[in-house]
Amino acid sequence: MKLFRQWTGFRLRAKLTLLIESLVVLIVLVTGIITTMREKEALESELHKRGLALAADLARFTARPLLRQDLATLRRFVNHSMEQDYVRYVIILDPHGKVVMHSDLSEVGKTYRDSLSIAAVNSKAPGCSHTSLSEKEESLFDIFAPIQVSDVRLGTARLGYSYLAVEKVIAEARHQIFIIGIVTTIIGGVVAYLLASFISSPIRRITDATEKVANGDLNTPLTIKRNDEIGTLAASFNKMAQDLGRHRKHLEELVEGRTAELETANEQLRQEIAERKRSEEELKQSRERLRDLASHLQSIREKERGRIAREIHDELGQALTALKMDTHWVGQRLSKDQQLLLEKANSMSKLIDTTVQSVQRISSDLRPGLLDDLGLSAAIEWQANEFRNRTNIQCKIISDPEDIILDRDSSTAIFRIFQETLTNIARHANATRVEVTLKQKSATVELTVHDNGRGITENEISDPGSFGLIGMRERVYSFRGDLTITGTPDKGTSVRVTIPLDKKGNHGDKDTHRR
Repeated sequence: MKLFRQWTGFRLRAKLTLLIESLVVLIVLVTGIITTMREKEALESELHKRGLALAADLARFTARPLLRQDLATLRRFVNHSMEQDYVRYVIILDPHGKVVMHSDLSEVGKTYRDSLSIAAVNSKAPGCSHTSLSEKEESLFDIFAPIQVSDVRLGTARLGYSYLAVEKVIAEARHQIFIIGIVTTIIGGVVAYLLASFISSPIRRITDATEKVANGDLNTPLTIKRNDEIGTLAASFNKMAQDLGRHRKHLEELVEGRTAELETANEQLRQEIAERKRSEEELKQSRERLRDLASHLQSIREKERGRIAREIHDELGQALTALKMDTHWVGQRLSKDQQLLLEKANSMSKLIDTTVQSVQRISSDLRPGLLDDLGLSAAIEWQANEFRNRTNIQCKIISDPEDIILDRDSSTAIFRIFQETLTNIARHANATRVEVTLKQKSATVELTVHDNGRGITENEISDPGSFGLIGMRERVYSFRGDLTITGTPDKGTSVRVTIPLDKKGNHGDKDTHRR
């Protein structure tokens, strides 16, 4: 991988030079190897033929001396054969493999039982086998020929012909091929460099021109006058550069026109954005004023409810109490024979009691006295009991601490949200149990109401017609609080209200938040 990265980093001329030079070296190597192999085969064949001829002459000349047992003549022929180049030994064997004459006289009289001797004695035609001298580890051709007279086998002539003749010629041939290869490689390198320069130089000029065109310079024509593919490429490049110049000029004109249009559109867009921002700001201010107005109306409504509740309790309550006392006084003074008037007085007394209860209920609905007298925890517990008595839905109240007393506005907001939550449960939830948790922490007060009904849906939560939920959100928003409503199918609905308190345990300044 590293070699490949280095190769890809070379210039084209270097790559072409290395590629052509590699081909030249490869051709030289292949040619040298093939030439050496063929030379070796030819020399081995020639050596084989020469050895067979020498062995045949030796067998022909030693037939008569062997027939006459003329050892001196045999010795002379053996010595004459040993004088030939690369002959290492000469042996004359009888038909049984016994040495009749040997270049080494100490071997005369011995009987050879080795595989080469047995094969030579038993062969009816001249032959050759590879062997070696164990002392020198020299490779030899063991060449043999039968000694015959009138088809009568008199013995066998053997001689060892050294392989050094072939090796010497092969070494000389390799040296010559090496010299020729070096010269050819040098010449091939020079030719490769010149050829690579001839090919890469115009390509390099085309590459430089392409880079200039890529950088926006279209006024650099190529002057390559050649009739090959590179000349055609240069002409095509010049034509392309001219076309690009015309297209760029046309595009610049289009861009200028489009730029002017875009500037006009951008100016209109900026004006629209500024107008939209003003509208959004006005809408935001209007929304804030509406919320302030709604908060103010709620505050006025709560005050008016409190005032009406007090007047109903004080004025009507006192009047009804006085009326009941007067009715009781009248009833006490009627005689028993005035039974009809007595029954009427009793009926009026019962009607007054019922009216008193109605007045108390209306007064509590308008503004529970417990909320102002005993605090938020007591008011929520009272409202839960009223809800249980009215709907038969069980309510469990947990308050931590037991008595939570907040400022009037915070208590009223949480209490009204609780009332609206119970109203929604009674109308839509189909629940049988409600769990209410009221907790006051160091910085917040939290109300959680959970029922086991059908579970409110996302569409119902986001329904713009759910004015009760919208009123709950607006109450919480005015106190910088948080309202979370979640529903699970067939597992109920949870409503969590969190309102922040200041260090004294009161809610933050609504007016400051609205501003």
